[in-house]
Amino acid sequence: MTRWQQWISAALGCGAACLGMATSAQAAPAGYPKGPVTLVVPTGPGGGTDLAARAFSERLSAILGQPVVVDNRAGAGGIIGTQDVAKSKPDGHTLLISSNQFGILPAVQDNLPFDPAKDFIPVTSIGLIPTLVLVNPSLPVRSVAELIDYAHKQPGGVQYASAGIGSPNHLFAAMFGSMADVPMMHVPFRGASPALVAVAGGQTAVAFASQPASQSFVAAGKLRAIAVTSARRLPSLPDLPPVSDSVPGYDADIWLGVWAVAGTPDAVVDAVHAAFEETLKDPRVIDSLGKMGIVVATRSRQDFTAMVEREIAKWARVVAEAGDGFQKQ
Repeated sequence: MTRWQQWISAALGCGAACLGMATSAQAAPAGYPKGPVTLVVPTGPGGGTDLAARAFSERLSAILGQPVVVDNRAGAGGIIGTQDVAKSKPDGHTLLISSNQFGILPAVQDNLPFDPAKDFIPVTSIGLIPTLVLVNPSLPVRSVAELIDYAHKQPGGVQYASAGIGSPNHLFAAMFGSMADVPMMHVPFRGASPALVAVAGGQTAVAFASQPASQSFVAAGKLRAIAVTSARRLPSLPDLPPVSDSVPGYDADIWLGVWAVAGTPDAVVDAVHAAFEETLKDPRVIDSLGKMGIVVATRSRQDFTAMVEREIAKWARVVAEAGDGFQKQ
């Protein structure tokens, strides 16, 4: 684990520790789990959330003593999979593994078929995923400043691909366009992998995507990474400057979390929280996620709930301030 990863993990955990709210491992209540546990990922295969879930599912299965199945249910910017979980039986056997997409949806979508605040119970965070600004290598662009200049010279602006309307990488790119006053055209796909394939193939020019989803493309020379979306340069990616160097105030990170369905017994939610804490302390899991660039950091249930509330408020504010750049669907 890098110093940066250790610092982030400590920083994210300090709130729970200081308030004495850390949850220790505990035995599951009688009868749980009594069968397979399904982790619903509301995005397509190959994205950061999917890869993370598959990296820790085996260890989680061993801790729970039951099979753990990762089930991708992509579509509508995460709405389909999230709605499926909201309608599931509140017994802890169907869990949502999502990103800050969960906090973005209320800002970009009217009449959601679920209420993020009422239909779900935040269980814990999993960690943070660095996000990269990526371009097709044929573009004469090697920095954010050059991307801004290039976009202004294109008729109608520059096209960017995303994993779908309302996905984090959609909002990250749209927020960039709004803050940098850059003309950009959104081209949504059903998942991160198709979006990145489109950029690599030249059908679109730009994508904002997680490091886990894009690192094989970058390593193969099919995509060029020019910046990170975090507010500061990351020690794990020292050659990539933050977008904020060229667009002051820009700051966007992908985080992952776990949710249970509202109505799930409190003892079951506590058991799920404890199982994830134990899973994410396993050195092999930490190493596996770390190789993807994911910084592991769990939170207490209370701290994670507060974090989700802050994210929902943040994206609502961004959408309101950006106006037409974030028209609700």
